[in-house]
Amino acid sequence: MTAATIKVPKATRDRLHRLAAAHGLTLAQQIDRLIDESATKPRPTTGGYRSDRPLDAEEIAAELNRGFGE
Repeated sequence: MTAATIKVPKATRDRLHRLAAAHGLTLAQQIDRLIDESATKPRPTTGGYRSDRPLDAEEIAAELNRGFGE
């Protein structure tokens, strides 16, 4: 672990300390948790199968039975 100095207003420092205490964490752990929570999350992708035209129910069932080409 490394040490760093982060300059924030006293009110922000106090809020961080209160949050850390409320969660039973150190100040560094609380900051790390907040960063993780605000980090961009990858957008989920939907399936890997694409059709160039709408499929009817029988064709959909056939694709499902084939496992989408797997």
